[in-house]
Amino acid sequence: MPNPYAAHYRAALTHTGGVCPIEAGVIGQLADNECKHGRLSGDRTPKCGCWPTELAPIIALPEHRQPVMGSVREAA
Repeated sequence: MPNPYAAHYRAALTHTGGVCPIEAGVIGQLADNECKHGRLSGDRTPKCGCWPTELAPIIALPEHRQPVMGSVREAA
């Protein structure tokens, strides 16, 4: 049964000139889910614009106002 990761690793090994591609940072970067800036989707660091959710417009929600309670008279 062919192993696609092994083939990917061998190709990356050739690309890096024999240096371990994981240590060289070519593959294995948090399961290859990082953007080119080294961020993950939903990361709290400053936005770089690589993720579609970062380019979404921000919609302001209506202000939440606490209802004002009128004075309540107690029955005498």
